[in-house]
Amino acid sequence: MGCLRAVRLGFSMLKVLQIGEGNFLRAFAEDYIQKGTENGLFDAEVAICQPRTNTRVINLLKAQNCEYNVYHKGRLDGEIIDDAKRITCVKRCFDTVSEYDELVDYACLADVIISNTTEAGIAFDENDKLENSPAVTYPAKLCAMLYERFKRGGKELVLLPSELIENNADELKKCIIKYIDLWSLGDDFKAYVNSGISFCNTLVDRIVSGHIDGDSDPCSVSCEPYATWIIQADERCRRVFPIESLKGVVFTDDILPYRTMKVRLLNGTHTMSVLAAYMCGIDIVRDMMQDETFAAYIDKGCEEIKSAMDFDRAELDAYANSVLMRFNNPFIDHRLLDISLNSVSKFSARCLDSINDYVSKFGTAPDVLSFALAALIAFYLKTGSSREYEVKDSEENLSFFNGIANLTADEIVGKVLALYGIDISDIYNKVLLHYNSITTLGCDGAVKELINA
Repeated sequence: MGCLRAVRLGFSMLKVLQIGEGNFLRAFAEDYIQKGTENGLFDAEVAICQPRTNTRVINLLKAQNCEYNVYHKGRLDGEIIDDAKRITCVKRCFDTVSEYDELVDYACLADVIISNTTEAGIAFDENDKLENSPAVTYPAKLCAMLYERFKRGGKELVLLPSELIENNADELKKCIIKYIDLWSLGDDFKAYVNSGISFCNTLVDRIVSGHIDGDSDPCSVSCEPYATWIIQADERCRRVFPIESLKGVVFTDDILPYRTMKVRLLNGTHTMSVLAAYMCGIDIVRDMMQDETFAAYIDKGCEEIKSAMDFDRAELDAYANSVLMRFNNPFIDHRLLDISLNSVSKFSARCLDSINDYVSKFGTAPDVLSFALAALIAFYLKTGSSREYEVKDSEENLSFFNGIANLTADEIVGKVLALYGIDISDIYNKVLLHYNSITTLGCDGAVKELINA
């Protein structure tokens, strides 16, 4: 019914090329595009191609008329959601290698190109050549397709990369400009890229758990009902891809505050809690959320993170509440030990700015975030818990902790704070206090002491 309504309203067909056939985009971008068509925002068709050579998913989609089911499983707005949606907006699938010419033809007609080629996908390789069909790297493939599009008239275009790197569209554009120079494609083409194409930075968020074992649809994918698509949208994007009215979509002039909010509240809350929770005998995120002590720990830590941020408090509270609801998903068993991977770098990226901003704003170190750093030290040194586990991190970080294992507590804390570039005495004092508490009382006793203080 929604598709018919869009046609009746007289929309021209919105053509979307999706570079990336994986579970995430099929449960995210197609879900939004399907809703946009059903809500009469446009009449859309999607064509999907794979960024590399593996054609398994492409062939499976072709075998079932490019249609598949998306299952939404989780909590949204306080309710448990468990439903299925049929995705019918995908009309074509291209094998990037054997059907490259047809893919280029479609790319020259597309209004929007969406991509997800993993964080490593947006990269420049000076050995890539224009005459390759296709080129090796994603930016080289895209540059070649855009050059052909330019030669055929240079229709305007919106690019929406969803790779999980900061300023993903800006980084993609930098690579394309490098290929223009490397391949001597000329100033006119470069002018088209600069003025005729909207490179829109995006921030995407949805937990996609993948295919459900035993489901008869080999292309089906399961995900949480929560989703956000933050787009740094210019006028062309707003006009060509008008999805801002859909739940979870935000068009903004500056994506940075939203990225900061996600990194600190979603990723940072994970990082500040999972190591301590695992040492206390908890195995999955949902059980951590349902543990009375850790629920209080996380509430207190979230309050520290929010209070250190200069952002609209109502938005912070709403986002934090959605994060805690998502952590309590009854359908996803998210293992704490899996999340613990590479925690040294994760703490730097996700928690360190919150600590520093808290100190700058209040003149003292935050209690829970300082405890989280102490718990990280204890986790890596395997003290404060009787659990047996393997710490997974880079050889460099594992070697660092092996090298400080026999030092005194104050020396250990000093070395770790130096690793993070922290030279604030109040942070040192609190981390040392909590580290000694963990080694003396065990992590379980130390967390309870922290919460009851």
